[in-house]
Amino acid sequence: EAYHQLMVDINEVQHQYEVLGGYNYQGDTEKVLQGLGFSREDFNKLTDTFSGGWRMRIELAKLLLQNNDVLLLDEPTNHLDIESIIWLENFLKSYPGVVVIVSHDKMFLDNVTNRTIEISLGRIYDYNKSYSKYLVLRNELKEQQLAAQKNQEKQIQQTERLIEKFRAKASKASMAQSLIKKLDRIERIEVDDEDNSVMTLNFPVSVTPGKVVVEAHGVSKSYGQLNVLNHVDLLIERDSKTAF
Repeated sequence: EAYHQLMVDINEVQHQYEVLGGYNYQGDTEKVLQGLGFSREDFNKLTDTFSGGWRMRIELAKLLLQNNDVLLLDEPTNHLDIESIIWLENFLKSYPGVVVIVSHDKMFLDNVTNRTIEISLGRIYDYNKSYSKYLVLRNELKEQQLAAQKNQEKQIQQTERLIEKFRAKASKASMAQSLIKKLDRIERIEVDDEDNSVMTLNFPVSVTPGKVVVEAHGVSKSYGQLNVLNHVDLLIERDSKTAF
């Protein structure tokens, strides 16, 4: 009985391992790493031996291999070369789950996404289009709003002139009041504002630096028996451009 239960447990664990892609995990891992620019020689290296940019690629690979229902990516192309970006585009287009991307790479967004959401000045604009097509529709919407607003303003001005005209005649006073109420009920057409704000950073110098930035006299340097510098005098002044 204990042996039978053990076999049942083993079969259950084996089934879960298979469902989670355990048998394909190594192959999938190698495929993703190579797609992101790693060579097979890199597979056995410690992550600490890679630069910051390559470690970001490793983190991206870990995310892609988790096969989550929802994949959130913030500027995923920042540390990738062209070949890796093309591979990532193809990977994401065939990804079975939902992919949400924040990116300034317009071409990448056009090649991968089919829906664009803009959050601006407290409003959300949602279009089932790629980024470039969204921009076209967004501009068309604003042009329509401007035209409608201009037409409405024209009608309002005409109504206001009638009100002033009718007010001058006692027999037309009731009509003037009726037009005033009509104006009050009008819902004014608004044109969506654009967030054109730019962050400005300023680092003021509290004290003007001196004229001399670097000054050295009689500097010597050697590596073993090799003399590199021998009693060198050096003067670098503010605003100078020096090359070595």
